[in-house]
Amino acid sequence: MPGTTARHRATVPDTPAETIRGTIARTRYQNPANGYCIVGVLAGDELITAVGYLPSIREGDEYAFTGRWVEHPKFGRQFQFERHELIIPTSRKGLTAYLSTLAYGVGEKKAAAIVDALGEEDLISRILLNPQALTAIPGVHITEAQAREIGEKLAENTVLAELSGLICRYGITPRLAAAIYAQYGPESVQVVRENPYVLADEMHGVGFATADKIALGMGIRPDSPYRVRAAIKYVLREAVDEGHCYLMPRDIVPAVTKLCGPNSGIGVDEIARANAELIRLGQCVREGIAVYLPELHQAECAVARSVRWLLAQPVTEFTTPEKERRDEVIEVAQKAVRMIYETSQRDALLTALQSPLSIITGGPGTGKTTIINGLLATYEHFYPGRPIYLCAPTGRAAKRMSEVTGREACTIHRLLGYVPEVGFSVNEDNPLKGPGLLVADEVSMADVSLAANLLAAVPANVQVVLVGDVDQLPSVGPGSVLRDLISSGVVPTVRLVYNYRQAQGSKIAAWADEIRQGIVPDLRRAGGDVEFISLPDEQSEMAVSAVETVIRQAIADGYGVMDYQVLAPMRKSSSGVTALNEAVRALANPLPAEEEVNGAQGRQKMAPGDKVMVTKNDYRKDVFNGDLGVVTELTTARDDEGAGVRVDIDGRPVHFGMDELGMLQLAYAGTIHKSQGSEFPFCVVVLTRSHWIMLQRNLLYTAVTRARHRLVLIGQESAIEQAVRNDRIEVRYSMLRERLVSLE
Repeated sequence: MPGTTARHRATVPDTPAETIRGTIARTRYQNPANGYCIVGVLAGDELITAVGYLPSIREGDEYAFTGRWVEHPKFGRQFQFERHELIIPTSRKGLTAYLSTLAYGVGEKKAAAIVDALGEEDLISRILLNPQALTAIPGVHITEAQAREIGEKLAENTVLAELSGLICRYGITPRLAAAIYAQYGPESVQVVRENPYVLADEMHGVGFATADKIALGMGIRPDSPYRVRAAIKYVLREAVDEGHCYLMPRDIVPAVTKLCGPNSGIGVDEIARANAELIRLGQCVREGIAVYLPELHQAECAVARSVRWLLAQPVTEFTTPEKERRDEVIEVAQKAVRMIYETSQRDALLTALQSPLSIITGGPGTGKTTIINGLLATYEHFYPGRPIYLCAPTGRAAKRMSEVTGREACTIHRLLGYVPEVGFSVNEDNPLKGPGLLVADEVSMADVSLAANLLAAVPANVQVVLVGDVDQLPSVGPGSVLRDLISSGVVPTVRLVYNYRQAQGSKIAAWADEIRQGIVPDLRRAGGDVEFISLPDEQSEMAVSAVETVIRQAIADGYGVMDYQVLAPMRKSSSGVTALNEAVRALANPLPAEEEVNGAQGRQKMAPGDKVMVTKNDYRKDVFNGDLGVVTELTTARDDEGAGVRVDIDGRPVHFGMDELGMLQLAYAGTIHKSQGSEFPFCVVVLTRSHWIMLQRNLLYTAVTRARHRLVLIGQESAIEQAVRNDRIEVRYSMLRERLVSLE
């Protein structure tokens, strides 16, 4: 229940479900965003408390609720319903009460007159057929607007009731049922009956599995073309989640066959016909043997076109070959950063200033930040007043860019004015203002769609410098943009090689450089800012107790929850993120008082003092995927913002309602993928044999380079060796490199 504490949480017994019929007598709580409610229901002579999800609530409506009785230690006995069915009233009293809730100005007196004038039998059906007939009832003044509203409400209630009965048994929540009605209106039931798979395509929160369950339950044939087309699109979307821009038929056929089952009657011919139909409908694009979702094909082609177009733009300011001018530029930059650039840094600075589009790559400690600061100072010195745009793919990366440059940086989405319902307001038709300079950091994290939107918004007179570490993990989204741009050879690129941190004695930097080159660090000679804790080969679960020891000492040394970060390759396993989060939380925020609230889908709990991560961009709240914060308090239904949690994110309080808790997850430990774009004073990296399937060089390199001042590596030597030696870059299906080369 909203606002309840860990001590005051209902226990759900393992008892059979039952159905109770009753009338809603009062509404005690309702969350309009997700339909969660607490209502008083009159069942016979007993007033019971029912808890669950309803798309809309009207006191006086009668329902059949299916669920289980639970015992709440504070609020007593409650009926927790999982399904509901609206019972359309048939008696005079019931019809009167029902009609009186539908339209403003039509109370019980007018409703009773309507029932008396038109009769009880099939009244609702007759009104639905002709709502305007209500305006012609003698002695009852019903306006046309009221008649129309009554008809619309009756239609909505009737369709929602039928729709809920049709699909909610398959895992569709009442909230989603209401969203389906909002999208398809009176045609909702017909749309779902004809092709339930549209729900997987067009409704957020409905996947192929749920739509398939509904479809098969409704009697749609296992080899239906609708099913095959939906399966192909699902397989392509799954491939996108794995980083691919396209798939080939050799990938699609076995994946669809496995998804639909060996006895479905679906073979190569059925899949080929379905794919041809998807292409005809514009829902897939085929180029050679590559099959794309349309938006990915468009994005990949757009990046190639934008890169070629930008490279063709003239840059006259810094192309002069005179040594004096080059020396002047370098002097301005070096004075600004108070250091002497080495050769590759000078090359990077001059290349950036002389090119319409360029790339600077290199690992941590090689001076990328120093180059950016020198570049900004130089550009500002020669061109005062011109706009300089600084951006990065994530909120964390943008925040760090602001910290190291002392200038305002933002996410690419914010730079381009992204609005969820509209898209990017800064685009090819409304580009950035120039002449100017755009520097994008952590570009290895940018997927092909984000890169396409960024480059499309750049006009001819804005120079672009892309900065990133190509040896890191690729983007979470599809494509490997930075790697493809560099390997194509068409974009001027400088790789920084001199490592300042390593020169200053940093073992972190030395280990990172060795790992990048495929050399296994001497784990037994750590020391300095690096510590290695060795685990026995067959005892990966010991990693949790090792982490507990390290964090216990870190807390004693004065490290706060935002100063240290535990990293692991995956969530599951005995030494995965989930287990590590629980262990660290018990130390950092032991029994979080009495107050605790269920987090994402009830799978985790949050309390004041907990370190959490935002997992989804929300531009209204000004928070982004990867942002870290600390829960400061739980709010209740009686608070102005409603029930939920308040989180301190970079010194700013942000409220997340109960239906938004899925945007948060505990973040004492996190995946290495999620850590990209961030650096932490103290990092604890867990790499064990239980993570064997994910042990790769770029993963270990990314993890090690997240630590700025102190690194503790925990794992088996064999696991570390496997990661370093496995330089197999995960193959991502993308033709961006080929497109760039072919355009030469």
